Amino acid sequence: MSKPKLHFDVLNSADDSLKLNIVLENSTDTELKDFVLCFDMPRFIDKQTVVNGHVTSQVGSHIEMTPPANTAIGKGERWLTTIESQTCGLFNLSERPNHPYLRLGETIVDVERGTHKMSQPEDLDLRVLTLPAASSGVIPQPQSIEPAEGEFRLANQVTFNAEWPETRNAIDWLSNQFPEVAFAKAEGDATLSLLKVSAEHIMPEGYELTIGGESIQIKAATSAGFFYGVVTLAQLLVTGQGVVASATIIDAPQYHHRGQFLDCARSFHGIDTVKSVIDQMAWLKLDTFHWHLTDDEAWRIEIDAFPELTDLGAWRGEGELQPSQFGSGPKRYGGFFTKQQIKEVVEYAKAREIAVIPEIDIPGHARALIMALPHLLREADDKSEYVSIQQYQDNVLNPGLPGTYQVLETILDEVCELFPSQVIHLGGDEVPKRVWEKSPACIAKAKAMGLDDVRLLEGHLISHLEQYLAQKGRKIAVWEEASHGNKITSNATVCAWSNGAEGQKAAAAGYPVIMCPAQATYLDMAWNKDVNETGVLWAGAIDLKTAYEFDPGSIDNSEQVIGTQALVWTEFVKDKATLEYLLYPRLFAVAEVAWTASENKSWQSFLPRVAAQLEYLDMRNINYRRMSS
Repeated sequence: MSKPKLHFDVLNSADDSLKLNIVLENSTDTELKDFVLCFDMPRFIDKQTVVNGHVTSQVGSHIEMTPPANTAIGKGERWLTTIESQTCGLFNLSERPNHPYLRLGETIVDVERGTHKMSQPEDLDLRVLTLPAASSGVIPQPQSIEPAEGEFRLANQVTFNAEWPETRNAIDWLSNQFPEVAFAKAEGDATLSLLKVSAEHIMPEGYELTIGGESIQIKAATSAGFFYGVVTLAQLLVTGQGVVASATIIDAPQYHHRGQFLDCARSFHGIDTVKSVIDQMAWLKLDTFHWHLTDDEAWRIEIDAFPELTDLGAWRGEGELQPSQFGSGPKRYGGFFTKQQIKEVVEYAKAREIAVIPEIDIPGHARALIMALPHLLREADDKSEYVSIQQYQDNVLNPGLPGTYQVLETILDEVCELFPSQVIHLGGDEVPKRVWEKSPACIAKAKAMGLDDVRLLEGHLISHLEQYLAQKGRKIAVWEEASHGNKITSNATVCAWSNGAEGQKAAAAGYPVIMCPAQATYLDMAWNKDVNETGVLWAGAIDLKTAYEFDPGSIDNSEQVIGTQALVWTEFVKDKATLEYLLYPRLFAVAEVAWTASENKSWQSFLPRVAAQLEYLDMRNINYRRMSS
């Protein structure tokens, strides 16, 4: 059965403006009238400039339009309307009008994507990369490798000596990587010996791997050191097809925060995908999983005290608490992680020497939370008018309400029970201008505290929660905005995301800093500016070399830099295949940036190792981006 079609034509696209023709074609046999056209596009539409139609509603990226009164579209006819935005342009197809449909009374009619007119950029560079022949090697590059005579060949059975509890994770993980090999504890001499040494002789996460012709020895002082030693061994065995040249490798990481951020709020990625990401983190010696569990679009963590958060706040679609966002569509979409699943993920990561840091994003990016608990979190008399960067007008918690503090403390109590990590991330980013200006509760609270600006209440809220968590022995991490204006103590970790200059400011102010500028580490950015390339472009394109050349320590006060991380925001990342396409092979580059000192990095050495690792991804059926795409 034929469906209506939606076409679009980009008339103007610039950094700060967009003009677009939208054409609805009636490809059905039935006249279309009295309908609402719905689609998702993350641009704030100026209602006053709409030609031949009306924007009746916009919530975030979800836009609803109607034609002029009494419009009827016959078979084969079209309705054309023009919309404009002063947000920014439209630069590739990822952000085009997404998942269109019609609402006809109580009936939903799917609309097919039609044609588009969108020009390639004049300066298009596809950034095609030809890899050299694959060679056995490790990513990230170890600190030092001293070759020796001979080679080790993997047999069908490996005996091991590993008497210390710190070796358990390493042996379990290694045996799982080679299911065809029988691993057995040695009675006498062993193929593989794991020896614990004093921390005075080796770095906390460091190891010494000695590969001989008949046996292998790994020395370390901690469970992490042993684990990274066997990861290096596994990579050498896999990329060398079971044969490893004899050598002594002495290694330790440059930074102790080597992270992977995954947004499971904008689009839901379930426990199997999360575990898959953690598996690849372990392979690349990444040690921190930053788990973004809440945002405007959804709440993904079960909280016993407030079942509404997942009963209502985890879902989008027609008839749900929130409408479609980013193309999720009219059908019920969403999901959440039960407490049992979260415990399972935490244990799964722990067995791979990975800490899980949860993020509860406040006070902005909180629409799902507010919508689920309006009786506690909304002030009826607040007439403040604002628009967030994601086009929401009601997504910021009110720090003048007692309920805000009660709800957040209760949530954090349960979060701390689930996550043993020393750090809890509280967000703190992108609070829009003009928020709370007409909130009687905020005005009264600011006056009582002697504050001359209601915006200072943001700092009060975050400071209050930092102190609350400190009583539980926890520290906080925040996005860079929360470090502005002395909102937090120097115990808080700052994630510098917008550019390197923000990391410089935070470091100069004495904060521990995670350098993760969007221009180098946001892997939801497209590889190039081709309009057909998967990903977004608001921070520019990131190819493999751009990611590899980033240096987190290139700022003043670099001693404050504790590491870096790769990030994937999932507005347009709907499935595991798309996630993998964006992550690989660029995650190899981020891993080497995080582990390997600058003087030991080499682009020419990196490329053949990438080629070998891509063969490993093929073995794992991982949907990486091909270099010649």
